[in-house]
Amino acid sequence: MDTDRFETFYDAILAIVITILVLKIPQPLTPEWGAFFSNFLNIVTYLIVFLSIINIWYSNQRLFQHIKYINNKALVSYGFSIFLFSLFPYFASWLSLNVYSLTAEVIFGLLMVFANISHIISVVVVFGANKSNEKLQELNIKKIHFIIPLIVLLFGFIITFTVFTPGIYLTSLVAVILSIFYNRRRNEGIGDTGRFEALIDAIIAIIITIIVLEIPTAVNGDLASLLELKLEFIAYAVSFIICFNVWNFTYNLFSIVNKINYKCIWAISMGLFFLSLIPYLTTYVSMNFNYFVPQCLYGIDFIIINICSFLATYEMKRIDKSNKFLQEAFQNYNTVILNILFTVIFIILGYFYYPPLISISCIFSIIVTWIFMIKKINILRLI
Repeated sequence: MDTDRFETFYDAILAIVITILVLKIPQPLTPEWGAFFSNFLNIVTYLIVFLSIINIWYSNQRLFQHIKYINNKALVSYGFSIFLFSLFPYFASWLSLNVYSLTAEVIFGLLMVFANISHIISVVVVFGANKSNEKLQELNIKKIHFIIPLIVLLFGFIITFTVFTPGIYLTSLVAVILSIFYNRRRNEGIGDTGRFEALIDAIIAIIITIIVLEIPTAVNGDLASLLELKLEFIAYAVSFIICFNVWNFTYNLFSIVNKINYKCIWAISMGLFFLSLIPYLTTYVSMNFNYFVPQCLYGIDFIIINICSFLATYEMKRIDKSNKFLQEAFQNYNTVILNILFTVIFIILGYFYYPPLISISCIFSIIVTWIFMIKKINILRLI
């Protein structure tokens, strides 16, 4: 089987899995810090799953950039992996609501273990079917780097059954970090960014459509009932503009980028993680539009997305110094710095005066980006 279509299918499923999980995070009961942090475990669980799937995606991307076809054994093994990945939203949500439940811990742990094992089997099958592929063999993937995360996960079972019930929960996070650290050591550049761009597009597209699903249906068919939802639609419009701006930024960025590396991928991926929280925060804001805490969290999330964009472009400049278009487009980071400072100032103003100023500041920041940064990139592309 040709890998192109399979990669598209595989990536689409991963993109859906790591974005619909945000729908499982319950809304805080009140617009207060305590109510928000009462759901913090849900967000951490989502982070664990997000990191795991992006890490596995990167590992597979390294394999598939060197092969053109997969056999039926690889197809079956990857199909089993996809099945396990599709279960993550359900069981991760269940665990986050029952962190001290032995049953929930064990089942989530088993899902993590089998997902890792199925990934290992898939890699072994691909290598076995491509023994003459020199570029694939040069990857030199060592078994110990697969085994160590599994050992950590199994150690979590011992902790859970003996001294601390959430042991599996904690070791799952440790195992993911260890896997990421190993891949970080192999920080080779990637010349073909097409697959990563497609993943970005899929995630952002799903985020945008998820946001509108959170808008409640009008109670009846008259205009008055629709106007009662005006704050929900305003919040959706702001979030749509933010998501579309991120897509537009990545599109223009990758149009002048020649290569990326592991750090670039993770900087953008973490930006996508915080962008994927937009549906959750949009609902929180729309339900409490005039309260500071929801608006502040929305502003902080916007700032973090900007910081991740800055880190990604900084790393791209560092690894591709001969790219004059990239170097000129991001000669300085005044726009990003101004956007962050602008949002911080409006968070302060929102605290003392009018909280919705924070959402408004996000829109003004985007306008600044469009006027200055995107225009500059477009001019450079014409040179």
